Amino acid sequence: MTHEQRAHAAGQTEALIYTISIPDPAAQYADITLEIPAEGRTQLDLMMPLWSPGFYRVEAYAEQVRDLRAHTPAEIALAVERPAPQRWRILSPDGGSAIRVSYRLVCSAASVTTNWIDPDFALLNGPATFITLADAPRRPHEVVLRFPARWSHVCTGLPARAAAQPHHYHADDFDALVDAPIIIGTPDTAAFVVDGRRHDVIAVGDRTSWDGARAARDLELVARANSRLWNGLPYQYYVFLVVCREGGGGLEHANSTLVTARPSRLATAEGYDALLQLLSHEFFHAFNVKRLRPRELGPFDYERPPHTASLWVAEGLTCYYTDLLLCRAGLRTPAWLLAALSEKIAALQAAPGRLLQTLEQSSSEVWDNSFSGLNPTDTSVSYYVKGQVVGWLLDAYIRQQTGGAASLDDLMRLAYTRYSGARGFTPQEFRAAAEQVAGASAGAWLDAAVTSTAELDYAPALAWFGLQFAPADGGRLEPAWRLQADQAASPEQRRRLDAWAADGTAAR
Repeated sequence: MTHEQRAHAAGQTEALIYTISIPDPAAQYADITLEIPAEGRTQLDLMMPLWSPGFYRVEAYAEQVRDLRAHTPAEIALAVERPAPQRWRILSPDGGSAIRVSYRLVCSAASVTTNWIDPDFALLNGPATFITLADAPRRPHEVVLRFPARWSHVCTGLPARAAAQPHHYHADDFDALVDAPIIIGTPDTAAFVVDGRRHDVIAVGDRTSWDGARAARDLELVARANSRLWNGLPYQYYVFLVVCREGGGGLEHANSTLVTARPSRLATAEGYDALLQLLSHEFFHAFNVKRLRPRELGPFDYERPPHTASLWVAEGLTCYYTDLLLCRAGLRTPAWLLAALSEKIAALQAAPGRLLQTLEQSSSEVWDNSFSGLNPTDTSVSYYVKGQVVGWLLDAYIRQQTGGAASLDDLMRLAYTRYSGARGFTPQEFRAAAEQVAGASAGAWLDAAVTSTAELDYAPALAWFGLQFAPADGGRLEPAWRLQADQAASPEQRRRLDAWAADGTAAR
């Protein structure tokens, strides 16, 4: 009985094994070999993703693949066809041999979804790196890394494979493999522990203005605020991957995040604050999106972009908690929180698309109406911006309907408990959870805020928290959309506002 037959008999599937070699970092390429166990088929179809989870834009990573070849263990060349831009077909006459696929990968694109190699470090993103069997059942994948001796660290959320050679990592399946960016180099490192879980903060690139110790102190407070909200952390290990280079962006992963920090801004207080806000946003996604998620966002079809009506939950509510938890962590003031929320309200009220497209439509049509949800057109609305504003209004609504006994925190925890497993939630199920927390009328409230283009009603939230919009300047009739305390607010209203910004405790 062969090893493959023994594995099959034991109910196991042999791993696909990648070896990634970086012989000359200055040349900006990686050589990759993929070992495929004998599949018993005369034709194997391989696939490379067209998009990255969390970034809703087709990127066609296969364009960076060069000179893909296939051989048997005896070095017999196999025919390779290209039936689609992101697919390769290998013809194996006997079907009984293992296959070795080799290809060169150009690594010269600087973003949080693409690959970059230079003399100082290598950044590898899974969807842009790994070719796998198409239409294959769930199976493990492993990665072996080979790189210049002057680089000292591999930084990734992938677990090291026990009792294996150095720099050998394991993933239970392809989803887990591509959900863990890899940075190799000699980074600046810092660490902290929350709830017994280690968190690493690493930075590569131009670190002239990078302060890793400060970032670790602040991120520890962010992690603790999240743990209080969610009643614990959902991973054993987490790594913040920071690339110091010009550009922008961040992307969430199950137990890591990858962000870009502009060296030209890091030296300024404004630049560091923006980076911390981005890191807070991506960290919140470890709960909301990577665990609690719309049903369409996993398991993934990497050749067909998914469409969901719930990105306002995935991204919009994440934006709401990004700022709120910075305040609850003690890293921002309540005045800052109100000012940040005011900016989003003003941006929404200035967007003509708010009257033409609903939040659910904005989510479902993201692949065509924006740059992954950013920079909407005049006929669309951002689910980031409107979703954040709706998050605040929904929070106030739940508090008002329950007399302060519950809040959006309770809805998020209920949804997380109920839907953070393998299945995910539908819009109807999230609505049902809201109705359970706030009462039956929450369904009608969500209809108005999420599935219609009607103007949002700010009056109930203003009344609950004792707020008002600042008077307009220059005699204009429109409000300035700047939130401020109502001088006539009662002590109870002021207490509600303080509780919201401080720790989320509902006023009772």
